[in-house]
Amino acid sequence: MHNVEEKFTLIFKYMGIPKEQIRMEASFINDFGFEEFQFTCLVFYIGSYFKINVRDSDYPELDTIGGAMNFVKQKLELN
Repeated sequence: MHNVEEKFTLIFKYMGIPKEQIRMEASFINDFGFEEFQFTCLVFYIGSYFKINVRDSDYPELDTIGGAMNFVKQKLELN
């Protein structure tokens, strides 16, 4: 699963999240001030990088960095 963390590091870089602020409990909305467009970009990157389908109903699981990583790991284990 090391590859998951590496891909997320790239995604966070593209999203403008400084490396030193990456914490598993960090909230995309509360800590980084993501608005709808930024969150939509995040979902796009996750879907593209990991080749998984992210539905609107999955969004609550993507509220934090740790939540997003766990979501992806769970999806990849199902494939």
